[in-house]
Amino acid sequence: MRKGLLYLATVALVGTLALAVPASAQETEQLGFTLSAGAFFPSEKRVRRASEDTWFSVELGYKLQTSEPNERGYYYDLGVSVGYRGTGDNYYIPVHATITGYLNEQFFYRAGAGVGFPKKGRVFTADDASFSYSIEVGYNFNAGTTPVALTVGYAGISRNTVNGLTVGLLVRF
Repeated sequence: MRKGLLYLATVALVGTLALAVPASAQETEQLGFTLSAGAFFPSEKRVRRASEDTWFSVELGYKLQTSEPNERGYYYDLGVSVGYRGTGDNYYIPVHATITGYLNEQFFYRAGAGVGFPKKGRVFTADDASFSYSIEVGYNFNAGTTPVALTVGYAGISRNTVNGLTVGLLVRF
């Protein structure tokens, strides 16, 4: 039942993105949203044994403020994000304050820190919220109206030290 809800939520997010992308492509300015989807690979063997080797990862972000570019073209965005990393009954929901630094039109980095809300189960021993973090580097394939990027990073939650590698696609709209 829960896997069905996860798939339904994923389809709803992708459908919303499919509807939003053509509409935002007709506008001259982006709305400030990012959607990232991909895989999370837990680094600890005990976490993989208690769950799966690969977890699903999705994150929706919103840009609150953008800096002015400096003379070298570097600028940054400040924002917030909410996500999901998990598989089956083992998951946590990270809520982060984020900073995204743009080195040029292709390369960027993104760091986030905040609170992770785990679901008690085989991996997480309690439902207590704890510190959550992420850091990623990205490469924009398309810097046009709807930028699409490949991201690679490291993320985790301090409770039970669940951390690992993230790989995903990020779309700005």
